[in-house]
Amino acid sequence: MSRASVERRVQVGFFVVLLAVFAYLAWLIVRPFATYLLAAVLLAFLLRPAQRRLASRVGPRVSALALVAVAVAATGATMATVVLLVPTTVSEVAEAVRTMPGAAEIERRVEAFIGTEVPIEPVLADLPRRLAELLVGDVTGLLETTTDFFLGLVLLVFVLYHLLQEGDALVDWIRARMPLDEDTTAALVSDAHDTTWAVLKGHVFIAVAQGLIAGAGLFVVGIPYVPFWTLAMMLLSLLPVIGVTAVLVPAAVYLVTADRILAALFLFGYSMTVVALVDDYLRAYVVDRESSLHSATILVGVLGGVYAFGFMGLFFGPVVVGLFRTLVRLFDENVVHGDGDGDGAEAEREAPRNGDGEPGGEPSRQG
Repeated sequence: MSRASVERRVQVGFFVVLLAVFAYLAWLIVRPFATYLLAAVLLAFLLRPAQRRLASRVGPRVSALALVAVAVAATGATMATVVLLVPTTVSEVAEAVRTMPGAAEIERRVEAFIGTEVPIEPVLADLPRRLAELLVGDVTGLLETTTDFFLGLVLLVFVLYHLLQEGDALVDWIRARMPLDEDTTAALVSDAHDTTWAVLKGHVFIAVAQGLIAGAGLFVVGIPYVPFWTLAMMLLSLLPVIGVTAVLVPAAVYLVTADRILAALFLFGYSMTVVALVDDYLRAYVVDRESSLHSATILVGVLGGVYAFGFMGLFFGPVVVGLFRTLVRLFDENVVHGDGDGDGAEAEREAPRNGDGEPGGEPSRQG
């Protein structure tokens, strides 16, 4: 082995170690804001079609700034609405349940069923105050003890703006530096795009549809404050395992304790058939059709993603699992079974050959 070759290997090894060290240090810096960065990537992905249409008319900077402003305004308005209206609505619901005819009888039956005293009326009367303390207390504690929330929001807005403005250039830069052939890189990018859209449609569209359908069932059986419960079920549908059952089960129990057995049976059957079909089949159809991911794979990605990334794992978990599946398939096609040998053989035929006919050496110069 020549001295130049040894020096080259030492240089490459040192560079790899240095790169690994700084990659780890960069991860330590980014990790506290990983959730906000993932949210920025997801929002940029959602807003990218609108950015492309607007950029052709007003330019990429103005369009990116306008979309970020709209996103911030919409998010702020939604949060303000929730903070202002939810406590009031919960207070009204609690008061209606507390003062409805037969409330004392329902409390007595619940106590007889579970074998212990349940102070339903005091709990319902105190519920609005406890909810307000929970919301205000957590926000106050967040503002007083850390600056992570504000730094994260600033970082999210800043990164979202630049991803919208320069997203295509960033994707091209990453693709150009991936040590893979163009077909493999294109397959990875395409699979990530399709899986992300499928998961977003599967979560958001199904959450809205399931909340509306479950709300219709509550309306039929006469549960009060159906709009509030419908909105709550839309939000709960985003959570794995819990879903709309967090509202439907208490509603069915309420109907049973109110001696409305037929209504309770109808709601139970409606939940087990119509509502369950929406979650089991429509979600699988929407996601499977566009990403070819098995529903079990999606469930594993969602649950594992929540543990790994928090709330953003609902969306990124299935994408990571889908990309892993694509990498396994591409590895099998290009390495194990040698489907990529054709490209290698073609490259070998085009490679310069030395005088012995072996690859390598300087190309012959014809004068």
